[in-house]
Amino acid sequence: TSWTGAVDCSGNDLELMAICICPRETVCIRDVKSLICLALARLPAYFDYPLYLMLFLSKAHNLRSALQCTYLSEFLPFYDTHHLHTIAGTIVGFEVFWHSFWHLLRWGLSGDISFLWRHVTGISGCISLILTPLIVWPVLFERLRKGIAFKIRKA
Repeated sequence: TSWTGAVDCSGNDLELMAICICPRETVCIRDVKSLICLALARLPAYFDYPLYLMLFLSKAHNLRSALQCTYLSEFLPFYDTHHLHTIAGTIVGFEVFWHSFWHLLRWGLSGDISFLWRHVTGISGCISLILTPLIVWPVLFERLRKGIAFKIRKA
């Protein structure tokens, strides 16, 4: 069935004080387990947003050069951001797995695991889960970094 944008939260299977929060099909919460899993998936994802900005800014060399000529450079070291990029990338790399685990657990417990292959949210999540280690692991593990040619890693 297609998502109509609303969920009927009444019925025989819901008790007094039951939880029913369904803004979207993939974020439908009907019990405490789903609520906890969603919170454990979402909170680190929201924490990652500033890290995405730092990842972008640390490699946007022209923008960093322009910002280096402003008063912001008194407080932020725009001249050397590679270390910041490495730390932010490592955290994002681990949090992709954390985020995915809790969504997969939530969907599995609620019987909605088919979202992985039939909904754009699940498909894009799987793509991120597959591609992120290809980006992060060569940075984290020296053996991988030395085993993969620079031209291939930076392609």
